[in-house]
Amino acid sequence: MGKRGENIRKRGDGRWEARIITGYDSEQRAVYHSIYGKTYSEVKKKKNLWLEHQFAEKTMQPQDYKSQIQITFEELCTEWLELKRMQIKESSYAHYVHLVRKHLLPELGTKYFSSITTDELNQLLQAKLWGTQERQNNLAPKTVSDIRTVLIQILTHAKNQKYPSAVTEKLFFPKIKQPSIRILSKEEQQILEDYIFQEPKQSPFVIGILLALYGGLRIGEICSLKWLDIHLDSGLVHVNKTLIRIQETCTEQEDTPKTKLLLAEPKTENSTRIIPLPGFITEYLKNFKQCPDIYVITGTAFWMEPRTCLDRYKQILKKAGIDDYNFHALRHTFATRCVETGFDVKSLSEILGHANVNITLQRYVHPSIESKRMQMDKLESLFVRGQNKGQK
Repeated sequence: MGKRGENIRKRGDGRWEARIITGYDSEQRAVYHSIYGKTYSEVKKKKNLWLEHQFAEKTMQPQDYKSQIQITFEELCTEWLELKRMQIKESSYAHYVHLVRKHLLPELGTKYFSSITTDELNQLLQAKLWGTQERQNNLAPKTVSDIRTVLIQILTHAKNQKYPSAVTEKLFFPKIKQPSIRILSKEEQQILEDYIFQEPKQSPFVIGILLALYGGLRIGEICSLKWLDIHLDSGLVHVNKTLIRIQETCTEQEDTPKTKLLLAEPKTENSTRIIPLPGFITEYLKNFKQCPDIYVITGTAFWMEPRTCLDRYKQILKKAGIDDYNFHALRHTFATRCVETGFDVKSLSEILGHANVNITLQRYVHPSIESKRMQMDKLESLFVRGQNKGQK
């Protein structure tokens, strides 16, 4: 334990932290600079060294000191994560922590940041994507892209802090192939709807299926939905939260990573939205109406987590005699049916909660072969020989 007045403490994750007041903001609140170490002695030595240069003659400013300090990559990541913790949602922070601890620290953690080169980082990213002789379990391009994004943010933080760096070029970028979108055929959708509407005593769980199929809601949004969010008189659904499972971030290394359920704000700012429901869905929902604080798909005061929701959904598919689809296929099916019926793309984008129309266009506006045939048939009116047939 540090001595009184030193402002050195042992953190919950086992590291030591020294906090130094570097100034005051416009509201006269102290602004701190944090220094980290594995032991009390190490962090105290770093603190004294920082103060020595801080208050020395003006031959060296704090930023000059930082240009000479030998900081490890792990220490740099710790600084960056501490900064991000106050800026982003808990779910995003947990994802960053996982990427850093799982994919970056094992290979780079103990190295001095100033010694890490562009080639070294590119080799790491490529090994994650393509695997190596020792490690064949290569990662998906999207995961490697996420690791690259984290690396770039860490490098930017180091640049802002004036830490010396040997990274001088752009990092390797994995080509991400847009995954093919699986949707229910019109026949399968009809079978599923027949199963739901023809059963006299259905569980309230089927409401979740209908809200995904006729409102495009995500599975986490459905699991978090209460009756106070559904206004049957106006036929509107207010989407303002989501239920997700994230990894715990309290410890640095665990043999079995722990997870927890988190009721949070939706995926993005645009995901907070109001969705008008078709009239027949609103009428069907009146059969299940409950008190405002009751969760819609459970009919109780307790939520259903997404994994359980997925299991229940697949059981229904099996009973209805439909192929295995993930739950997100219902959202894809909704969007595709909207495009097929000539739905306004701007309105569809807002209903889906996309950040912009381009996402909707790239993902869903791909006409079916039937739509393409209808458009091509219009060319018959331009067929000169056919128009002139029978003329002399």
